[in-house]
Amino acid sequence: MYVEDLKNEFYEFLTGKRILLLVHYDIDSICALKILQSILKHKEVRYTLCVVRGVEDLKRSHQEHCADVKYFVLINCGGTVNLVDVLEPADDAVFFVIDAHRPTHLDNIFSDGQVRLLWGPNEDAEVPEFQAVYRDDSDDESGGEDEDEENEGEGRAAKKRRLDEEAIMRRRERRLWEQRRFDIIAEYSQYTYYAKASAVAMYKLAWLLNKDDKDLLWLAIVALTEQFLFSKIENTQYVLAAGELQAHTTRLKNRSNDADVATSLKISFEKDLKLVLYRHWCVESSLKYSMFTACKMKLWSHRGSKKLYELLADMGLPVAQSQQSFESMDLQLRKEFHESLEKLSEKYNLEDLIFTSFVLQFGYRNKYCASDIVYAMLAILESSPRDKPEECFNSALDCLSRRHKETLQKAIERAKTITKTLFKTVQAAIDMKQIITAGSFVYYIIQEGSLDWYMLSNQHILLLLAQFILRAYVSMSKNKKAPDLPLIISAPKNLELGTCIVLGIPPLRQLSPKNNLGRAFEEAAENINYDVLSDYFDTSYFEIFTKDRTRFFDALTALFDK
Repeated sequence: MYVEDLKNEFYEFLTGKRILLLVHYDIDSICALKILQSILKHKEVRYTLCVVRGVEDLKRSHQEHCADVKYFVLINCGGTVNLVDVLEPADDAVFFVIDAHRPTHLDNIFSDGQVRLLWGPNEDAEVPEFQAVYRDDSDDESGGEDEDEENEGEGRAAKKRRLDEEAIMRRRERRLWEQRRFDIIAEYSQYTYYAKASAVAMYKLAWLLNKDDKDLLWLAIVALTEQFLFSKIENTQYVLAAGELQAHTTRLKNRSNDADVATSLKISFEKDLKLVLYRHWCVESSLKYSMFTACKMKLWSHRGSKKLYELLADMGLPVAQSQQSFESMDLQLRKEFHESLEKLSEKYNLEDLIFTSFVLQFGYRNKYCASDIVYAMLAILESSPRDKPEECFNSALDCLSRRHKETLQKAIERAKTITKTLFKTVQAAIDMKQIITAGSFVYYIIQEGSLDWYMLSNQHILLLLAQFILRAYVSMSKNKKAPDLPLIISAPKNLELGTCIVLGIPPLRQLSPKNNLGRAFEEAAENINYDVLSDYFDTSYFEIFTKDRTRFFDALTALFDK
């Protein structure tokens, strides 16, 4: 069921109660958690925090705490699965779900109150009517019994014949209804997509309660930027949401948490460049390794490399200046950098290089774009095979705090390494012709034992690599159908179990980020009677045994060729 009055039916409801916070392992969830923690402390709500990476983590965390806790808050997990069926909770347990993953499971939407969704029905697309997907069989049975009582005087043979005919008609009607139901649910659940960031929704609650400030607004901005950078939402969605947050930025402009100019916080809405971490890197590296410029100028090739230096020359930027950190460049060159690059964007096919974003400033020297924080948090969450998920989660929380600048700076350095790794992986894939066209889709496989395979098997790094490879393939391909082909990418997941992760992303020409490849994966698995191991809330990710990958890809090819 939907909860639209968050103030009374969620915030006030939890007053004085003990709750379990189940938080998904991603950037939006961490930002939403930090906002929720800020507003819960005003009600002195006691809570236990569990980090959830998949459905199995969700089951285990619930099992460990269900005896002590009756109220559960799920952030970016649980909305897309049937919670009552998966968790088998006690009758008095209540689940509050704030989740950006879509489509929402219909059993959660039509729950009698045990599952409460913290958003309105307008945020779920084309939800079918209750009567179209749920039916009470007892009505059919009782109808037959009533008729039996009315016709007691009827002859035995005639009565048996009539009842047989009615039973056949009821069974036929039931089959037709089930077929319609199957088609309705299949149509509703065919696309995986993302709704408004959970952190943005939590910030709106903080604003409604008059407990918002610039720090909480910045968390919402980071979450929205993450959705934009990873192409989880359409450009129009980003522009509209950014416009709303800009209005809050203006409103809070004269409110400050700190009277000291050296540490006071300032958030500005301004034009920015689609260049990774350029304020904390050198211009040459940022231009070379950023997905946007690399694909537009084909910078993995010798010709593309020459083009890069031509661009720097046209900008009047000496090579020596472009190879030192942005902060160390001449002041005049730094001031003119945006403008000179924008002027040359058409000549070098970089028309969409500029986008509007938010910049955070505190103190005299601390200046971070929202995208800087996103890449830093990604580096903390997904770059180290040695750190435990809970430790990475806490470090990412620290990264959002102004008191932990060292954590942020280290994370930015790791993010540069990830960006270089992605570029070099794409370059090697092109040079060695490892991007394969299989009829109606393109695929790329990261082999076991390849360099940095562990890093590339993480959800969001794999997503960035997939987007990079597809853009690079389309820019290089002579095939006119290339922009209409989806990409399927696979990487080793668990070497001990012998499993791999499979991800599908939609074609470049499809402007909407809605993804139906998860549904295609399910159908392909059904066609070969394959039991899927998938543990993800986003259905565009699949996990299969590596030995079965060729068979699975063959099933996908057959499905796409229909």
